[in-house]
Amino acid sequence: MAADTLRLYIEKGTVRHSVNFPDTNLPEVDQSCIRITVVNENKPGVLSKITEVFAKHNMNITQQINQSRGNIAYNVIDVDPAAADGGNLKDLQREVTMLDGCLSTRVLFGTPGAGYARNIEGKYVV
Repeated sequence: MAADTLRLYIEKGTVRHSVNFPDTNLPEVDQSCIRITVVNENKPGVLSKITEVFAKHNMNITQQINQSRGNIAYNVIDVDPAAADGGNLKDLQREVTMLDGCLSTRVLFGTPGAGYARNIEGKYVV
């Protein structure tokens, strides 16, 4: 049902039956992991820039999935919470969101669906 599909997207980052996004499901390995979703342009080098920001912030990616449909890519990334304090996570989200080719990010931590940010014409919007 539509309600289940929406709930899975908000709580887990799972995409099912979308017109614009590819079906994406990353199994949950640990309740304590921080899950971050990233929507970006599907072009060479963007994914490597995203993972470089995680490395710069000393955040270990425990698992991830990258799916694309046309010119849009959707990523679900789980990070080890040990290196993530509140300020570090906010800085990481801002930096990833503002990468060339990144359209939006969402942090699934604490309140499901909270932490949405967009890059709108070079401006960081939360």
